[in-house]
Amino acid sequence: MDLRRLPFRARSRSGGLSRRALMGGALGSGAALAAAGLAQTAVQVSAALDPGPPQLREFVLTAAEFEWPVSSDTTVRVWGYNHQLPGPELRVREGDQVRVTLRNALPVPTTIHWHGVNVPPAMDGPAGLNQAPVPPGETFVYEFTARPAGTRWYHSHTDPALQIALGLYGPFIIEPRQPLRAFDREYTYLLQEWDLQLTPDVALGNAPPGAGDRLLRGGEFGADLFLFNGHAHDGITPIKLATGERVLIRLINAGNLPHAFHTHGHSFKIVATDGNPVPLGLEWVKDTVLIGPAERYDLEFVGDNPGVWMVHCHMEPHMANGMMTFIVYDGTVPTGPAAAYFDPTTGMFDTGHEHAMPAATTATISGATPPAAPAAPSATAAAPAGNSVTIAMVDDRFEPNQITVPAGTTVVWVNKGRDWHSVAAFDGSFESGRVGPGETFSARLDKPGVYQYLCKHHVLQGMTGQITVT
Repeated sequence: MDLRRLPFRARSRSGGLSRRALMGGALGSGAALAAAGLAQTAVQVSAALDPGPPQLREFVLTAAEFEWPVSSDTTVRVWGYNHQLPGPELRVREGDQVRVTLRNALPVPTTIHWHGVNVPPAMDGPAGLNQAPVPPGETFVYEFTARPAGTRWYHSHTDPALQIALGLYGPFIIEPRQPLRAFDREYTYLLQEWDLQLTPDVALGNAPPGAGDRLLRGGEFGADLFLFNGHAHDGITPIKLATGERVLIRLINAGNLPHAFHTHGHSFKIVATDGNPVPLGLEWVKDTVLIGPAERYDLEFVGDNPGVWMVHCHMEPHMANGMMTFIVYDGTVPTGPAAAYFDPTTGMFDTGHEHAMPAATTATISGATPPAAPAAPSATAAAPAGNSVTIAMVDDRFEPNQITVPAGTTVVWVNKGRDWHSVAAFDGSFESGRVGPGETFSARLDKPGVYQYLCKHHVLQGMTGQITVT
């Protein structure tokens, strides 16, 4: 039996959940999902999805306020479902009876709309038109038949300009009873921009809008970060696959801006639009697709070009401020300097964290690791013992990116760009956290050695540096 022809053998928003994991044991168990590597973006499955007659699928969604780490150095307050952003993936089969209990733990009323699903009017969710909003502390049960099949999603439809922007959305997948196509792995990416000035307190009227938001018109909000599955930069888990595998990517734009999703090293077929299948033989072949607000695209590509490849929004500010991850084949590493801090066991870039230090502090460094092969420098600099030397962080580069200094020198990194940056040693001996425009981070280097470091926000754009201490 060719297992690669079994439909949907792997489904994941963070790392390839196998068909065996889906079908074995208590499939709704959060512990089982965490063990499968999905704790970050868990998939909520109510029962095995083998062919058979329609079944009752039951879910509980609790809307609440909580803290969420969008990246390793940025945590925000959100309104979301089941303490995750986006909310849990609800996956059913076409024709199933769906029952979702909404528990409102927010301080404001809310409802859920089932985007792209043909439900009865009373189950559709727009507050005031189709139902009364669910008050704080109350529950409401949505019940409907799952149709049509395809990539759908759910989101708040009470004060949606605020509630969706704060995180009240999630994927809803209706599998067809007779699939047109089969895939080895499946990934779902929900795209959203994030306004750091929009907080729950602002939404409640307990705090004024931020200075930037006050300059916008028509209720529009700003965009400081751009998220894949509630994460930016190093928080995004990549697409992993083996050579020869067929991969499905489900794109859902939960934000208010268009995005240009682009894959390096691979073209893809558009096999569904807004969840509706494209007939066999009529697919478009592209490497970039522009997805507007609320739109969905299903993309298929074949793993025929092994390596580590970038995947990002081709609107450059969106990429620079979060929307970038990568495709990584089993057993491969980058061919450039990034190989020095790539972990092939996880398929992720990594630096040591055992000596990590908080942002905006001065670090005294007591050790260094042997050097890896350095990249060609763009410039060099030197400083006398006991003095300091400055390195500028200009967007996507350190200037200079290689320096030689005597022991006892304090190195000061100054952010002269428009975006956030960070400074992290490969061995974890120093780490700045987030350094905003105009901010600085400094470290005194006392022990001779070679220190390689990177910007964790822009390492995929080649933002690395090296300091030699003599």
